[in-house]
Amino acid sequence: MAIITAIANAKKVDGHDNYDHLLFYLSWYKIFSKITITMNNKQSSKIRAEFLDFFKKNGCAIVPSDSLIPTGDKTLLFTSAGMVQFKQHFLGQSKDSFTRAASCQKCFRTSDIDQVGFTTRHLTFFEMLGNFSFGDYFKEEAIDWAWEFLTKNMSLPKGKLYITVYKDDDEAREIWKKIVPENRIIRMNDDTNFWNMGDTGPCGPCSEILIDLGLDMSCGKPTCGPSCNCNRYLEVWNLVFTQFDRQIDGSLENLPRKNIDTGMGLERIVATANGKNNIFDTDLFVPIMDMAANILKIKKEDGTISKLRMIADHARAAAFLISDGILPSNEGRGYVLRRILRRAVRQGKLFGYDKPFLNELSKTVLDIMGTAYPETSSRFSNIKSIIQKEEEKFLETLELGSQILSDTINVYKSKKLKTIEGKDVFKLYDTYGFPYDLTKEIVNEKGLDVDEKGFKEEQKNAQDKSRVAWSGSGEKDITFYSILHKKTNDTIFVGYENMVTEGKVLSLIKDDKEVTELKEGENGEIILSQTSFYAHSGGQNADTGKIENNNFEAEVYDVIKPIGNLFVHKIKAIKGVLKISDDVATIIDVQRRKQVERHHTATHILHKALREAFGQHVAQAGSLVTDQYLRFDFTHFSQISKEDLIKIEKRVNSVIRANSQVCIESMDINKARNFGATALFGEKYGDIVRTVSIKNEIDNINYSMELCGGTHINRTGDIGIFKIVSESSVGNGVRRIEAVVGTAAENYILEEEKIVKKITEILSSSKDDLVNKIQKQILDYKKLQEELDSLKDRLISSELNSYVDQVKKVNGINFLPVVLYGIDVKELRKVSDDLKEKIKSVVLLIISKCEDKLSFIVSATPDYVKTGINAGNIAKAFALDINGSGGGKPDFAQGGAKDMSKLDAAIKKAVQHIHK
Repeated sequence: MAIITAIANAKKVDGHDNYDHLLFYLSWYKIFSKITITMNNKQSSKIRAEFLDFFKKNGCAIVPSDSLIPTGDKTLLFTSAGMVQFKQHFLGQSKDSFTRAASCQKCFRTSDIDQVGFTTRHLTFFEMLGNFSFGDYFKEEAIDWAWEFLTKNMSLPKGKLYITVYKDDDEAREIWKKIVPENRIIRMNDDTNFWNMGDTGPCGPCSEILIDLGLDMSCGKPTCGPSCNCNRYLEVWNLVFTQFDRQIDGSLENLPRKNIDTGMGLERIVATANGKNNIFDTDLFVPIMDMAANILKIKKEDGTISKLRMIADHARAAAFLISDGILPSNEGRGYVLRRILRRAVRQGKLFGYDKPFLNELSKTVLDIMGTAYPETSSRFSNIKSIIQKEEEKFLETLELGSQILSDTINVYKSKKLKTIEGKDVFKLYDTYGFPYDLTKEIVNEKGLDVDEKGFKEEQKNAQDKSRVAWSGSGEKDITFYSILHKKTNDTIFVGYENMVTEGKVLSLIKDDKEVTELKEGENGEIILSQTSFYAHSGGQNADTGKIENNNFEAEVYDVIKPIGNLFVHKIKAIKGVLKISDDVATIIDVQRRKQVERHHTATHILHKALREAFGQHVAQAGSLVTDQYLRFDFTHFSQISKEDLIKIEKRVNSVIRANSQVCIESMDINKARNFGATALFGEKYGDIVRTVSIKNEIDNINYSMELCGGTHINRTGDIGIFKIVSESSVGNGVRRIEAVVGTAAENYILEEEKIVKKITEILSSSKDDLVNKIQKQILDYKKLQEELDSLKDRLISSELNSYVDQVKKVNGINFLPVVLYGIDVKELRKVSDDLKEKIKSVVLLIISKCEDKLSFIVSATPDYVKTGINAGNIAKAFALDINGSGGGKPDFAQGGAKDMSKLDAAIKKAVQHIHK
C-alpha cells in the first residue's frame, strides 16, 4: 500500500509529471508482487512431504502408498481411500507393530466421472493424505493436529475455517469449542457426518473442516452456509471417529478399540494453501493443461477449460493405472482404464485433432509426480507406448462408430420406428466411445428419439459387470481367513531350502468352517505352524505333495496365501484322522518342483531376451509358471515374426548353455534398484526385497536381475532346453509367449517328431522330401478346386437367363430374389455382377443355402442407388427377419444366418424393404 500511495502522490517536478519516479515505483511494485506470489506458492511436493513429516514427528509410522490394485482388500476394484490398505489394522488383525500411521495414498474413483472438469473439485485420480490410529490416540489428538497443520503449517486463515460435527457427538463439539468460536461449529445429520462400514459392524461420527472460499463461489441463496452444497464451502479434511459397533437391531455398542481414520485430498489442500478456488489452478494440473492446449493448438478459455481439465485428470489417472499394472481391456479394471482414455481422446477429437496426443502428456504427469512415486518414472516408456496404442485404436473405431450411428438411424427410419432402443445407443457408447448426449443430439437432428431408460439399464448392467468381472474375480472374501490369521499367526515357510519339514496343525477347515478333525475321504484345508510347500503367488503354481504322520496321510493339491503369510493347504485325506495340534511332515513332490523351477527361471531369461530384442518398453504383464509349461505376457505392439522368435529362442538357449549361476539375495529395495533390478507392474514391495540374479560370469555382471519371491534352479544349465510353443495377442499392446523347458520340452519335441513321422507314412514320403510332397499335394488340390469352380460357373451361367424372367416389379422397382445351393460369397458376387449386366436396372437378393447356414448378398444397380435405394439398409432389415446379421454400402451388402426356418417367409417379406 505504501508503494501505491507513493505512486498516487508523486509530485510534479518543474511543472511536469515525474515519470522517472513513477517508473521507479512501478518497477519495484512489479518485483514486490512477484516476490509475494512466489512466497505464497506452496508446491504440491512440499505440502505432501510436510504432511508426512508433521505426523512422523507426532509418532506415526509413515506407510508408503499402496497400489491402485488394493492389497488391503481384494474385494475392491480399486484403492479408493487411504484406509483401504489398513483394513486389517482397523480390525485388529494386522501383525504390524505400529498403532498409529500416516500415508499419502494414490486413489481412483469413477463415481463422479461425469462431473470431472465441470466442477472445481471432482477428480477420478487423486492423492489422499491421511493419519490413522488403531486403538491408540482418539478425538482430542486428531482434532488438535488437524487444526495445527492447517493453520500453522498451511497458514490457512482461521476466520475462514468452519467445523461440522455429527448432531449427537457432543464430545467432538466440546473439543472444537476450545479452538474455534461456537458459531462456526455446525451439527450435521447421518447422511453427511456418520460413517458406516455396512448395515452392521464398525461405524462412527465424522467431523469435517471446511474453508469459506468467498461470496464469489456462493450459490447466492439467503440460506447459503456451511451445510450448502454449492462451491463456497469446500471440505478440506474429514476426521472419522470409529467408536461404535452397529448391531443387527440398529443399536450402537462401544468398540473396545477406538480408531481414527482421516482423509484430506492433496489436490484440495494445495489449492486452498495457495489461495485458489479451483484444484485445477495448481502445479498438479496447470503444466498438463498447458501441454494439452499446446498440442491441440487451442487457448485456455471458457469454451475449452472444462475439457482441458478433464484431459489433465484422465491423463494422470491413465498413467498411474498403467504404472500399477492395469492394461486397457473390455472388462474389470482394464475396462475402466479404456473408458477414461477414450473420454480424454474424444475431447481432442472435438477440437478437430485427429492424432494421438494423450501419450505425450504422460511425461508431464511423471515430471510432476515422479519424485513422490519413483517407480512410475522407470515405467515411462511402457506407459507412453500403451496409451499411444490405445489412442490409435480408438481413433479408428471412432470413425467406424460414426458410420454405425448413421446406419442405425437409417435402419430405424426404414422401419418407420421413432425411438432407437437403449441397447443400440449403449453399444455406441460402450464400444465406440460415443457419449449418450452426443448420440441423442444427432438422433434428434434426424427426427428420432432415444430410449433413455433402456440406455441407463444397459449402462447399469455394464457397471455391475465391471465390478465383478475383474482380474481378481473369484477370490474369496478374506474375512474368514483374517480371523484365522489373527489366531494362528504367520506360517513359517522353509521351502526355499527344505523339501521336507515338520509343522504343527493350527487349524482345520471343511466346507468353509473350522472343524476339530479331518477324516479319510474328506476334502479340507490345513493351516500349519511351518511348511515346505510353496503357495500360489507371483504367477508360480503351488507345490503339490503329501502331509502325513503315523496316523494320517493326505494329498496336497493346492496351497494359497489368502492374507499375509498364512499358508492354507488344500488337501484330500487318503487315510486316518488328523486333529488340531497334531504334528505332521510336509513332503513336496520334488520332481514337479524342479520342473516348475526350470520354467520360472526360464521366464526371467526370456524377459531379458525380449528386452534385448525389442527395447525397454517390453515389460512383464502377467505370467503363469507350471510344471507343464510357462506362459509369459509382455507389453509389445506388433506380432513377432517367425525369424525374431527363432532369434529369441536361440538367445535363451545360449544363456542356458552358459550354465550361469542363479543368485538369490535379500537386500534393501533402493540398493536393488541401483543395481538395475526389474520390478514387476502391479506388485507392491517392502523395504527388504528378494532378488533373483542370473550372472554373466565371463564379464562378472548380472545378465538379468528381478525382484521375485518364486523358487528357482541353481544354474541355468539345469533348465535343459527352451522351446517356444506359441506366440499370440492377448489384448491391446500385450503379447503372449508360451514355452516349455526340461522334460516338458523333451516331450514336446518327441510329440512333434511323432506327428512328422505319421505324415511321412501317410504321404509315403521320406522326411527330407516331405515339404516338396506336401507342396505338390496343395498344388494338385488347388488345380482340382479351380476345375470345380469353373464347372460351377458354367452351370450357374446356364441358369441365369431363367432368373432374368423371374424379375418382379415392387413399387416400380425391378426386384429379383434368387436362392442357390452350396456356393460361397465370392461366387454370389459373380452371380450378382452377371445378373446386373443382363438386367441393367435391378435390386438383387441372392441367397446361398449351405448345410446348416445360409449366406446372402443384396446389390443395386447405380441408377437405383442414385434414387435413394440402399442395399445396406435392405440387408440389415432382411437379416433381422432371419435372426441373422448383415449390412454394407448403398450399392452392395451381405450377411448370413444359421436359422433357415424363417427364410421363405423372409423372402416374401423382403419386398417391404425395397423403397427409396
